[in-house]
Amino acid sequence: MLYDSSIVNLCIFLVGLAVSVYNEEDYLAFNDNSKYLAAKLMTLFVEYPIIFMGYSLNDFNVLTIIRTIVNCLDKTQIAMLENRFIFVEYVKGMVGAEVTPYTMMIEDCLLKMTQVRLDDFSLLYKALRNKKSMLPAKVLRRFKEELYEYTLTANPTGRLRIAEIDDERVKDDELILTIAKASDVGLRGLVGMKGNDWYRNIVTEDIEFTADEIIHNAFAILLKQNSYQLPVFKYLSEAIEAHEECEKYASGRKFENLINATIVKQRKYLGHYSSPKDIWDEEKDNVGKALRMITYLTEQQMDVNELEIILHELFEEDSMVLEHLDNGAKSYLRKIILMYDYLKWGKIKEPLD
Repeated sequence: MLYDSSIVNLCIFLVGLAVSVYNEEDYLAFNDNSKYLAAKLMTLFVEYPIIFMGYSLNDFNVLTIIRTIVNCLDKTQIAMLENRFIFVEYVKGMVGAEVTPYTMMIEDCLLKMTQVRLDDFSLLYKALRNKKSMLPAKVLRRFKEELYEYTLTANPTGRLRIAEIDDERVKDDELILTIAKASDVGLRGLVGMKGNDWYRNIVTEDIEFTADEIIHNAFAILLKQNSYQLPVFKYLSEAIEAHEECEKYASGRKFENLINATIVKQRKYLGHYSSPKDIWDEEKDNVGKALRMITYLTEQQMDVNELEIILHELFEEDSMVLEHLDNGAKSYLRKIILMYDYLKWGKIKEPLD
């Protein structure tokens, strides 16, 4: 059977020569274009075997192509064709398939190739289907240089991660890359996590690492990079392990720690507004103004459910809103996320009477 033959190990790239010849004019047109076609095939067989299907070895057009290629090669390159040229010949009534060496003379040159003889072409198609794709080492090196580095520095969403192929956390539709020992890969995608990613995930939960992984790999670095202001209560509420540095940072933080003297002074400009919803409903056409005014609200005026609705609306409309806002509006949005994180997960609830 063809499955066990050498053709399975040779067939990497399949070329169908879709050249139809109907009359003398078509033959002349083919002759004019054969050199171009031969040049194209030469660039292919340097790296890939070429399969000729649907043509006889005695076909004038096929011989013309081969002759043009051979005339451009030296003896060493011609020798390479022995494992690069594969002819598939239809033999009516033949049972199974036969794979043998074949030799033909092209002018004064002896050209060796592989010949496949069969009646049922499905045998060949099945063999090619079962042949696993192979990538040259240089292609993998290029992936490592380009994609691997990008993975380490890109937003660590669930679509692009570094992990072992057997990692159960990796879903079937995720893109992963492993070009290293298993011990060298893992959660390093978090190394490239940015402050905006940390803030955004409080609302969208689109980073598919655990809270423990996020805190362990990113907290210390991002805290310094973000002026020692990070929302941490959501992550701590979901963490299973102890995180002393993060817990120490969160200890004793209250709503007053999230605002400054300027915000307190600006509260007099709130006018009739007394809740996040009131402000958002009337001012959201000017997002920057709406966000700024929400930060002026006191802790008693903040409704965490209203904040959640507003934040989800913003991120559902634009998941990268933190990157797209101007610096002023981005600062206010971050401030609101800090408040939301504290009010929902950090605030110690008063005991009921």
